[in-house]
Amino acid sequence: MAADEGLVLRGVTAGYGRSSVLHGVDIAVRPGRRVAVLGPNGAGKTTTLRAVSGLVAVRSGEIALDGVSLVGLRPDEVVARGVAHVPQGRRVFPDFTVEENLRAAAYSRGGRDVDGDITTVLEAFPRLRDRFGVRAGFLSGGEQQMLAIGRAVVQRPKLVLIDEMSLGLAPILIKELYSRLDVLFSDVPAVIVEQNPSVALEHCSWVYVLSNGQVKATGPASEFSSPERLMQAYAGAVE
Repeated sequence: MAADEGLVLRGVTAGYGRSSVLHGVDIAVRPGRRVAVLGPNGAGKTTTLRAVSGLVAVRSGEIALDGVSLVGLRPDEVVARGVAHVPQGRRVFPDFTVEENLRAAAYSRGGRDVDGDITTVLEAFPRLRDRFGVRAGFLSGGEQQMLAIGRAVVQRPKLVLIDEMSLGLAPILIKELYSRLDVLFSDVPAVIVEQNPSVALEHCSWVYVLSNGQVKATGPASEFSSPERLMQAYAGAVE
């Protein structure tokens, strides 16, 4: 991969305290590509995203976006370099209104020219328009997920990380959220962690299967489309 092409993780070891969770992870996300990271619980999927975002210390290896290293940067510095992270559990500011959450997300770029981005978010999620002045803590889980995605939109990212977007949501809402995601980030590379393989395979072009902090299988999403192949990949991911 050329120096200016997307996200690269090479030999990444990372973890919490004295424990390592990732052990030599290699992942590449080319411009415009949407990559799914699948695997059993505890495989290291969320830790991978947190390592990219600067929320987990990288002990060895390299993480670079468009040829620029992200290793050792604070989370706010990673955001300033164009990484938007939609974390598991939404993590919106509960005491801020929908509007305040969206404007706060634009802080990394100085909060300038945010009105047009907010309009884009409200057009994609009309329910947020109706709840614009409501504190986020009073939103439903689905509305909070819409807001979390909206916060990523106003950051105007070069890369989007999305962790378990479907968690706890009804299938019809999951379908709606992913359809909006396809439009809002059509040209932005993304890494999507999902416990629901069928959803991930429908909306991603490439797959990495993790287990015990290592990549156990990788390839085009089409190669994992059959239940048998997916079961085989997951079986191979269990040590």
